[in-house]
Amino acid sequence: MKTSQKILSQSLHDAFVNVLMKVRSLDMRLSDMYVCVKDGEEASFVVYDDADNELYSTLLTAWSEWRADVDAANVESELTALLKEVVGEESIFTLFNEMEYNGPFSLLLVDEEMNIQAELLTIDQENIMIGDEFWEKMDRELDEFYEKLMSDIRFK
Repeated sequence: MKTSQKILSQSLHDAFVNVLMKVRSLDMRLSDMYVCVKDGEEASFVVYDDADNELYSTLLTAWSEWRADVDAANVESELTALLKEVVGEESIFTLFNEMEYNGPFSLLLVDEEMNIQAELLTIDQENIMIGDEFWEKMDRELDEFYEKLMSDIRFK
């Protein structure tokens, strides 16, 4: 991992810890949380609650160095991967999981106009969330099973 990515990752980690501690201290119950990276002269990381109110904002000092290391066409996908990695860290995931929320809870990456770019995390204690790749695999396996089953039958 490059130095700029390590620094940015740590900044994002610290931002998530701070916002989750704020949510806990205010005894908030959220159903969604939105995160946005505002890319400008001074890039910032902003977190919004489910009513689009700003919960937390911080400058990302390593943003320009990290962005210089990433192909311009892949900035959004690389940022999404980095955020998922940070959110997937055990300490951050535990803080999200312990948070009081109105289920299911979603953490979403949005652009500056609040358009959803990616789903970073979904937590629901009552349901198991299964990714698209599960359904694609099941679809292929069922198709293969059906083809094999039907190959044993002779039509007259």
